[in-house]
Amino acid sequence: MKTAAIPLSVAFNVAGAIAFAQGASDAMSHLRACSLMERAARLECLENLSRNIAPPARPASAGDNWIVSETTSPVDYTPMVVATTLSRGGPDGSSMQLSIYCRGGRTELVLAGSAIRSGEDHAISYRINDDQPVQLAAGPPSFGTGAAFTGDVVRLLQSLPEQGDFAVHLSTRAGAAQDGHFLLSGLKMVREKVASACKWPRVVAKPRN
Repeated sequence: MKTAAIPLSVAFNVAGAIAFAQGASDAMSHLRACSLMERAARLECLENLSRNIAPPARPASAGDNWIVSETTSPVDYTPMVVATTLSRGGPDGSSMQLSIYCRGGRTELVLAGSAIRSGEDHAISYRINDDQPVQLAAGPPSFGTGAAFTGDVVRLLQSLPEQGDFAVHLSTRAGAAQDGHFLLSGLKMVREKVASACKWPRVVAKPRN
C-alpha cells in the first residue's frame, strides 16, 4: 500500500508548533528524527509530535495580577471592594499581601502577612520604581489584621503608575523587618473600581506613566 508523501508545508507547520511549545532546538531535533524514517513511520512520527504539543500558556492579562471582590455591605448596603495582590517571592519563600479596600465609603491600603501582627508599632517605607523612598507611620486597619498606610491614601493610589514596581519595607520598633515587591500591572482597573465605590473626588493627583 502506498503512503502519500507529507507536504512540506505540513512539516514546517509541525516544526513551528513544536518550536513554540518546546523551544527551537528541541523542535528541530525531533523533526530531524522524523525525517530519517520511512514514509509511513515519518507520517506517524509527525502526527504523534503534533498531538503531544502542549498548548501555549495563556498570556496573563493585567487583571490577573489582582484578586478583586465586589459586594454590598449587609449593614448599610454601601458598595464594598477588596483588591489584593501578592508580593514576589522573597528569599525565605514568605510573601506579603497588599490590599486596597473600599468599605463604608473609606479607602484603605493595607499590608498583611503571616509575620505582620496588629497592635505592633509599624513603620512603612515605600518606593515607586527608582524614586526616593517615602517613610510614614503605619496604623491599624479598620477591619482585620495588618498594617495600614496613613495619610492621604487616595492621593497615593492615584499617583501610582499603571505599570512598574512598588517596593515596601515594613519594620517594627523591636527591629523586625519585612520587604515586599509588588507589580503594579492591572492597577488601573482596580483603581477605577475602588474610586467608583468610594466616590473619590474628581480633582486628584494624576498617575505617573
